[in-house]
Amino acid sequence: MVDVATLREFLRSELPEARPVLAAWEAKEIADAADYDREPFLDNVYGVMSEVFWWEVFEPAVSKADVPVLERCYAVTEALLTCDDPSNMIRECVIIRVLKYLDAQSPGYAFAGPETRRLLESP
Repeated sequence: MVDVATLREFLRSELPEARPVLAAWEAKEIADAADYDREPFLDNVYGVMSEVFWWEVFEPAVSKADVPVLERCYAVTEALLTCDDPSNMIRECVIIRVLKYLDAQSPGYAFAGPETRRLLESP
């Protein structure tokens, strides 16, 4: 099951391209926390989905029409939209931070799963 606590590990396991970006993101979180003498905010789902997943992995794959990465990104999107996260935060975050940039004409759309297609095709 993917939830807020396992999201980063899920992205690491499914998207090798995300590994260095996540490492840099986490290092920044730790450094920022040290600067403000607080604990790192490691449950930042919106930041991870936007800054790491969309802008650093998915969007470059869309721009380059990188088929292998697009296939993995759409599979991750579908998995996150259909995961059993009891808070529903992950699903909402994917809709807000990922799907808003995609449509049926987006490169790789053929790899979109049924829930992704349903949400992209609904008015």
